[in-house]
Amino acid sequence: MREMAPWLIAVTIVLSAAANAIQNTPPRAVGRIVGGRDVAIDEFPYQLSLQNNGYHICGASVVAARLALTAGHCCIGTNVSNLTIRAGSTAHDEGGTVFMVSRIFLHPEYDDTNLNYDVCVVRIIGNFLSKPNVKVVQVTNSGVIPTGGLGTVSGWGAVETNGNAVRNLRATRVKIWTTKECHSQIQNYGTPTASMFCAGNVGSSICVGDSGGPLVYDQRQIGIVSFIINECGGTIPAVYTRLSNQNVRIFIRTQIANDQQRMALANG
Repeated sequence: MREMAPWLIAVTIVLSAAANAIQNTPPRAVGRIVGGRDVAIDEFPYQLSLQNNGYHICGASVVAARLALTAGHCCIGTNVSNLTIRAGSTAHDEGGTVFMVSRIFLHPEYDDTNLNYDVCVVRIIGNFLSKPNVKVVQVTNSGVIPTGGLGTVSGWGAVETNGNAVRNLRATRVKIWTTKECHSQIQNYGTPTASMFCAGNVGSSICVGDSGGPLVYDQRQIGIVSFIINECGGTIPAVYTRLSNQNVRIFIRTQIANDQQRMALANG
C-alpha cells in the first residue's frame, strides 16, 4: 500500500466507514454538516445518498437521468453489486427510492495519495427523473469559481465534531476561498492542485463523511466535497473538487453525453 500524505489522514476515516459497511456492520458516523440547518429534500432534490450494503457512505448529486456525481474516493474499494443510491428522501435510511448501481466511472487521473481529480460518476439502473423529489442539478459551465461568494453544501451526519449522527438532511452556507487564500491556509499540510479549491467558515463547514456531496452556487454545482484537515468547522477550510477545472468538466460532460447516447440507442 502506498503511504498516504499526512494531510490526508482524515480521509482514511471515511474509507474505514466504507469498509465496515462492506462487512455488514454499521459504519461509524464520521461525517457532519457543522452549523447550518435541517432541510427537506424538496429544497435539495438533487441530493443523493450513496450506500454500501444499505449503509450511507457518501453524498452524491443527480447530474443526468441515470447518472450521479460523487467523490472518487467514495468509489474506491467498493463492489458495484453492493452499491445503491437513495434518492428523493430527507432521511438517508428510509423513504424515497433506492436504485441499484450498474457501473462506476472514476476519473482516469484520480490519485488516492493526494486526492487529485477526486471525482466519480455513478450510473444507476432505472431513471432518477421518474421519481418524486428528484431533479438534476446543472454542473457549472464556467472555467472560474465565484471566490468570496457563499455556496451551499448539503449532507447527512452529526451537527458538531464528535457529535452523534442525524438522520435528516442538513445544509449550510460556506465561503469560497481564493487560490492564494487556500494555499496560505493549508500550506503546512500540502498544496492544493488545480482540481481543488477551499471553502468553509469557522463553525460552518463539512466533515469527511459528507464526502461526495454537492457544493452549489447560483443553482449550479461548482464543487464536490473531498476532504478536511484537522477538524470540522475549524479555522482551516475544507477542500472540494473544482468542477470549473477543464479536465474535470470534460470528464463529467463526456460521461453524460455517452449515457444520453446509450439511452437514445436503447429507445430506438
